[in-house]
Amino acid sequence: MGANKSKEEKNKYLKEIGIRAMKKNPFSFLICTKINLTNDIIISKSSSDPSENYKKLNLIGEGNSTQIYRVRNEITDSIQAMKVINKSECLLKDKKEILTEISILKKIDHPNILKLFEFYSTNDNYSLIMELCSGGELYKEIVERGPFDEKYTSYVMYQIFSAVNYCHKMNIIHRDLNPENILIFDRNDKGYPCIKICDFGTSKIFEKGSMQKKVVGSLFYIAPEVIKHKYNEKCDIWSCGVIMYILLSQTLPFKGETEEEFLDKIMIGKYDLESPPFNKISKNAKDLISKLLLNDPEKRISAEEALNHPWFKDNNSKELYNHINDENILKNLIENLQNYKNHSVIQQTALAFLVHNFPQLKDVINACKLFNQIDTNGDGKINKRELYEGLKEKIKIDNLESIVNIIFKNLDMNNNGFIEYEEFVRAAINKEIFITDHILLFAFKYFDKDGSDEITFDEIEKVFKKSIPDQTKIHNYLVKIIKEVDINDDGKISFPEFCRVMKRMLKDDSQ
Repeated sequence: MGANKSKEEKNKYLKEIGIRAMKKNPFSFLICTKINLTNDIIISKSSSDPSENYKKLNLIGEGNSTQIYRVRNEITDSIQAMKVINKSECLLKDKKEILTEISILKKIDHPNILKLFEFYSTNDNYSLIMELCSGGELYKEIVERGPFDEKYTSYVMYQIFSAVNYCHKMNIIHRDLNPENILIFDRNDKGYPCIKICDFGTSKIFEKGSMQKKVVGSLFYIAPEVIKHKYNEKCDIWSCGVIMYILLSQTLPFKGETEEEFLDKIMIGKYDLESPPFNKISKNAKDLISKLLLNDPEKRISAEEALNHPWFKDNNSKELYNHINDENILKNLIENLQNYKNHSVIQQTALAFLVHNFPQLKDVINACKLFNQIDTNGDGKINKRELYEGLKEKIKIDNLESIVNIIFKNLDMNNNGFIEYEEFVRAAINKEIFITDHILLFAFKYFDKDGSDEITFDEIEKVFKKSIPDQTKIHNYLVKIIKEVDINDDGKISFPEFCRVMKRMLKDDSQ
């Protein structure tokens, strides 16, 4: 362009170049704004009536001031659970627990932890839209079908320790682990349950080396140091030991006629590993229980150490839980990882939103299994070395290290040096599973907060403002986010514009 051209002519020329570039490659001319794409963005809060989006099908549980419904999403037709808490009947303590649970669920991302999809706060109620675990509580499973053999028990305990290890690495203590707070999401082909840990209302974010004082938890599963008002995350390990004991025997390790007697037995820490059925239980199973139910939390093993205990290797627990039946599925997942590209912020966020909201899809489940295979230490995130070693076992490529570097660059959206569970899944799955109008409409409405059938600057600001690293250039960043998708340059994103760029991305990443 010559220096004598007007500003209007220059802008017209740049726009024409952009349009031509878009026709060749819709993303080649766009600069992708880097944001910290976390559950704080993906899990939305609304003050509208949830009945506008969800239809109650039946009541599946209730407690003081709380009802849990099976609901249907009116756009996607998917079935979920809605936990409704009546504010007027809710104690202040319960309100704090609800807000604590929401805050923690927004921070964590693990295949064995119950997902929160949406959060509604109206004048009358809190309403939490969550995964539906149709298998019910592990407690019911124990009562109706227990005791279980070691293969079954190790399958369940592997998942529990994996989730607990992740929480502890995230500096979160659950503080109320028990079979009523462990839900059955699905079953494998042997009928073994795939579980999700729930109820983080009494959980606590802690600092390493700090001690907690508040007595929290269910009586049968409470650790002796909690009773003494001086404990850390190892209290969860004790609870895991009680759960493992019950799975194998259908009885409690500590018994008492009164609460006081029960607490005394816990403090003494004596339990039976010799009477039936433990006389037929392996030495390694007993060894693990004894290391979980040590009265001294300093000597008690960690969740990571428990995952590496020989008992899980004896029962092939990790391999059994994460087995992918079809080699072609495994091949496609790895190819998708290699082919994944960075896209516009809207596209990345929409994809993240869809992956988070459709955990029941077979593609998502298989991607989760591959993630767990590569996550060797079971902490719910993959570092570069784990990715390299994991792929090295599965594919023969000379330049694997450079491929791993590229995958990491494209997937580590929050720049923390790890690939988190959902970051991995949205890269590994076949994206074409989301190319339907009703699913794309669901994603569009996530941005279109006021239901005006267009995404405006104000709506983009509500979604992304807190996650843009340089707040001094917030306006420019937000404008750029819109421009990445706004084809007709009117400063707004229509549903046809949204569909066009989403379908192109979903198709490109699946080829």
